[in-house]
Amino acid sequence: MKTHWKILIVVGIFLLVMSAVFLLTMSVSPMNALEAYKKSLRERGEKVEFSELSLRPVPAESNSVEAVEQAFRLFGSGEQKVPYAMQMVVPGKALIGWMQPAARGYNFVSSWDDFIAEEAADRPGIALLHQVLDRPQLDFQLNYKMGFRLVLPQLGPLRQAGQKLAIAITCDLYEGHDTEAATNILTMLGLVQRNETEGLLISHLVRVAMANATVAPTWDFLQSTNVTDTQLASLQKGWEQLNFLNDARQAFRMERPWAVDAIQKTRVSHGEFVKYFGSSSGLMGSGGVSGWEELTEKPRYMMSEAMWRSSWSYTDELRTLQNDTIIIEALWAMQTNQSQCYKADYDAMVARLTAGTSASAGAAFFHALKIPDLGEFFNDTSYASSMVRRMIRMEAARRVVVVAIALKRYQLKHGSWPSSLSELAPEFLASIPFDPFDGKPLRYRPNADGTYLLYCVGDDGVDDGGNPTLPAGTTSSSLNWQKARDWVWPQPATAAEIESFYAHAPK
Repeated sequence: MKTHWKILIVVGIFLLVMSAVFLLTMSVSPMNALEAYKKSLRERGEKVEFSELSLRPVPAESNSVEAVEQAFRLFGSGEQKVPYAMQMVVPGKALIGWMQPAARGYNFVSSWDDFIAEEAADRPGIALLHQVLDRPQLDFQLNYKMGFRLVLPQLGPLRQAGQKLAIAITCDLYEGHDTEAATNILTMLGLVQRNETEGLLISHLVRVAMANATVAPTWDFLQSTNVTDTQLASLQKGWEQLNFLNDARQAFRMERPWAVDAIQKTRVSHGEFVKYFGSSSGLMGSGGVSGWEELTEKPRYMMSEAMWRSSWSYTDELRTLQNDTIIIEALWAMQTNQSQCYKADYDAMVARLTAGTSASAGAAFFHALKIPDLGEFFNDTSYASSMVRRMIRMEAARRVVVVAIALKRYQLKHGSWPSSLSELAPEFLASIPFDPFDGKPLRYRPNADGTYLLYCVGDDGVDDGGNPTLPAGTTSSSLNWQKARDWVWPQPATAAEIESFYAHAPK
């Protein structure tokens, strides 16, 4: 054998050995760090994997799922005609849907008689939904161990049920059936509150959306002159029972084993890897490329998979656990922080998440070769951050609603609005809620015209004195009380303001 061939063989063996050592070194260190972190979580009582979760089935006598699913089957499909409720017409003012001469919504106008006749077909299903108030839980008995393959067929029907209830509330109020309207509002809140143990982020987001959709019917209900303190006290309790931050914390704790399970399965199986990440064309994002990139796409995909399964997956699993822990700790801080300023806790959380997104040592090299780092699939913290922000926004809205109900109760008893919120405690409120955006009590003052101003300062944390207009530079002209400079609880619009709105109603 010629000398140069011997040299090539020796060099080849050396490179293979060094590559094996390199890959082993790249996996051992992240593996050790991951196991050490898991150990620290377990020592704190946290659950890391599905096998550690204690998922106890809800007893049938405590679960309203059978009646709720039966109601789902009774509701037809198709677009819903949802009449206006708390429809903003000018900044700080809204029209009362049930007081309009016709049933009107975003895309329809109908006589009340015709609209109520159509709505009557949903009443049997709505009656079944009322059973959610008789049992403490709504558990759809999901098989969480299916991981990211778990199908959630209940989410769409849940949102539809919320729409059906909102429609029924407007019809009830128009007909003067305030007791029925109160029951339907409580049922909307019950669907949210009784389903709080469903530990999935997407489920939690649906619940938040349903609670947000209950704000408008509650506002419309408060405009009725026939409501009683008993009805109002029940609604106030229904709103007070919601705890979105605690539920979000539990959802993130449940999602953590999901992420760990997905990473572990894709690490040990090529088939699972493809199921999760997709084919090479989808992963590489190529389209219309030619030359070197096209020729090397498959090898680069194979290298990416090899690197991820042998090494990067351990780092991504560790980062996923660390990010979830940061979010869970932030949500806990919001619940226990005596300053009550959730915005400060949120900003600190985002800073910690951002600080943990630094690239790995070899990232620049692989980026230059256009080999994708798959960590973005597991470590996109912007989505999680936006979810926490939604929880804070919903919590702020919930607190404003609770105070508005307490104000109505005070006004029913005393015939006027209180001079300050402190007069509501302790008879109508246990304590005055703080504004989550700046940690100060919600703002309130009675107006000389017999109305009042109630608001929180909104996303920016700046008190604009109760300014209900949209911030400068807002591209959308659509009015929404939670998009304004300050989130002002609306007062009823005048007839002239409503007429102008109808003349220029959104199409």
